Amino acid sequence: MKRFLPIFLLLALSGPLNALDALPKEEAQALCARIEAALLPPQTAEYRLRRHSDLLEQDMHSSGTMEIPAAGVIYLHQKAPVARETILDAASARFPVPQRLFDEKVFRIECYDEGPNFLLVLTPLRRDLSRVVGSVELRTAGRADKVQKVRLNSPDGGYTLLELL
Repeated sequence: MKRFLPIFLLLALSGPLNALDALPKEEAQALCARIEAALLPPQTAEYRLRRHSDLLEQDMHSSGTMEIPAAGVIYLHQKAPVARETILDAASARFPVPQRLFDEKVFRIECYDEGPNFLLVLTPLRRDLSRVVGSVELRTAGRADKVQKVRLNSPDGGYTLLELL
């Protein structure tokens, strides 16, 4: 019985994602198009960020303002725990950043109806990208096209959770 316990736990934990209703392909494509349009720059939002790694004793937390002035450029104006500025630029990134988030040649895109929200799961198809990104999960704010949470899962089991306020 003891050796079957991990299998039961795995099935129990994987159950909620399997229980979600996958959107039909046409609805999923329409949702992706609406969210992609809603994410076009310029954008500004307050954020909370949590980074989790099995290598750290505690999760790292930060908050501040995120600004997207142009495609492929993100400014993080962190206010807490310490003030600092970070610029993320696709042109100078250390790993290949896709031009479009909802590109079916780059990601396997799965869309689920979570009742009050939509969940989009993007899994890299390209080997160079899958070395740094396990998957990207986007949750909408209610049934709207506004992204409320982004969870970036790393291949090693860690994750970064970005909540837009």
